[in-house]
Parts: sequence; C-alpha cells; structure tokens
Amino acid sequence: MEFGYLATFLLVFTRITAFMAVFPIFALSGMPVLAKIGLGFILALVVTPVVGTVEPDSSFGYALDVAGEVLVGLAIGLTAGMVFYALRIGGQLMGMTMGFAVAELLDPTGVRNNVVAEFMFLLGLIFFFSIDGHHAVISALTKSFEVIPLTGGAATGSAALLVARCIGGIFSTALQLAAPVLAVMLAVDLSLGLMVRMVPQINVFMLGFPLKVTAGLLVLAGLLPAAGAVLGRLFEQMAGDVLILMRGLT
Repeated sequence: MEFGYLATFLLVFTRITAFMAVFPIFALSGMPVLAKIGLGFILALVVTPVVGTVEPDSSFGYALDVAGEVLVGLAIGLTAGMVFYALRIGGQLMGMTMGFAVAELLDPTGVRNNVVAEFMFLLGLIFFFSIDGHHAVISALTKSFEVIPLTGGAATGSAALLVARCIGGIFSTALQLAAPVLAVMLAVDLSLGLMVRMVPQINVFMLGFPLKVTAGLLVLAGLLPAAGAVLGRLFEQMAGDVLILMRGLT
C-alpha cells in the first residue's frame, strides 16, 4: 500500500513539475529551481490523497506512465501559457520596429532582452495576478486529475490539433497585439523616406531613431487603457482551450 502511494505521488509530482517547467510564470529565469521543485512537491502532497492509488504492473509500464504524465503536463502548460508567449513575441515585434533591437545588441550585460517584450510580459503578469489567475491555474491543474485520471491520458488527434492551433494562435495573437505599433512605424518610415528624398542632407538615422521610439511609446501609452479588455478576452480564451485540451486527452 505504501509503495502504491509512493508511485501515485511520483506520477502526480511528474505532471505538476512538467506543467511548471513550461508555464511562463513558473519558468521565469529568476525563480530558483528549488523553489519550483518545492512548490511542485507541496502541490503533489495535497493532490495525491484525493486521486486514488495507482498500482504499477511492471517497471517498464510504470516508466511509460511517467512519460505519459510528462506529456500531459507539458501539453497543459503550453496551452495555458499561450497568452504570455504571445505577449513576448508581440513585444519583440514592436521593439524591433521601434529601434530597441540596437539597445539589445549593445547591452553590456550580454543579456538579450527586448525591453518592450519584457514590458508586455510584465503587463500581462500584473493583470494575471490582479484577476487571481494564479488561483485559477492551480485549480485547473488540480482539476486535471479529475478530468484526466492518472495513467489515463491518451494522445488523441483532437488534442494534437488543438495544441497545433494554439501554437499557431500565438503568432496570430502576437501580430494582432503589435499591429497598431507596426502600422505607426510603417507610417514613420514612409515619412522619413519622403523627407530624405526631398532633403538628402538630413541624417535619417539620427532623426529617425528618437522619432520612432517616441512615436512607439506614445502608441503604447494610448493602447494601455484598452489592454485590460484585450487581456481579459485572451485569458478567457486560454481557460476554454485548457478545458477542451483536457477533455481531448482522455
């Protein structure tokens, strides 16, 4: 009985830690690895008594069960983190067109971080915590053991299609988020091009860099009041996708 409980605990711990390994909030580089493992260990201790006991038939079968739980945790974590990945990619697109790619290359610390991408990610993170999204994520993670019993996950075609659709949705969502800034940057580039044609003596680089940064920041500031509604819709869609995925994995 004790061996069965330990085997069950390891399966629960595997799914939870696999989820935390790819979910952006837990995958932050500044978060200590021991803290992640400790949080996963505590959650596994809480969840294990209510999921029933699994009695492994053989070592090989149990290894396959562990691999299956890793895949389930990774699939749920990737789907749940879709919004944060989209925010980072959208911020990268905006930062590159605004001229912050130069600052990224010349960063003396050697860390390649786009400042706009970090801003967008932190903005999403603040909104996520303000709506108690971390509670919803932990609740959904524990609920996954009801929807997808231990060793009961199956890689179905519908689940694979949903994950592929979510990955494609990351890039389309990122492009939609960055579209206003990209449009303004295109207008600025066209204006600078016309000015150079009319007055060739103008140093377009010295004039264009501060102009594009200023215009981009003004657009971002104007978009902030609408960010709450957009992020709310994205997180609501994320919750629906996670639920559909869990049902598709059974």
